[in-house]
Amino acid sequence: MADAFPFIGGRIALNFVGTLGKRSTEKLERLRTPDDLARWVELAGLGSISTDEADLEAARVLREALYVLTMATLDRGPLRRADVELVNERAAHETPAPALAITRATALDPKALGRRDPQPSASEVLAVVARDGIELLSGPDAGSIRECEDPDCTLLFVDTSRSQRRRWCSMNNCGARAKMRTLRAAH
Repeated sequence: MADAFPFIGGRIALNFVGTLGKRSTEKLERLRTPDDLARWVELAGLGSISTDEADLEAARVLREALYVLTMATLDRGPLRRADVELVNERAAHETPAPALAITRATALDPKALGRRDPQPSASEVLAVVARDGIELLSGPDAGSIRECEDPDCTLLFVDTSRSQRRRWCSMNNCGARAKMRTLRAAH
């Protein structure tokens, strides 16, 4: 499916930025509806949320601010104060907190305690994304952020390879296409 969500960035923030693909060509918008946002949140493992048009717009604005800041970190765009302020404002919202719950009738049962995760709001989920962006862009992984070298792909990822020379967002997709182009050109 061409509009499937890619989860190859290695970080929540980069996976979220990847909800707009092919930025240099036709711009593949994967967050077209509030339901798309809810589906991304669930697939990202951030819970199950209800969303509306305002949440969708807030998500897209945060996504673009994170993209601009990431590109500035890569020295490929301007660092804009408005984007920094927007990410900081989003990150300041509360985030969902897990809680303990008694799952068995007796405390003697070693499995008497379990985890209860509350249903987060869209604002809480966007706060999680913004905080991950702050940690990524100001932390040790900032120097390992890369953009896929496929000219048709603009996905960002954290290069965790030993050599720190990863070129493609995915060897199964963009890397394989690049190898095929090289082979065709050689013949």
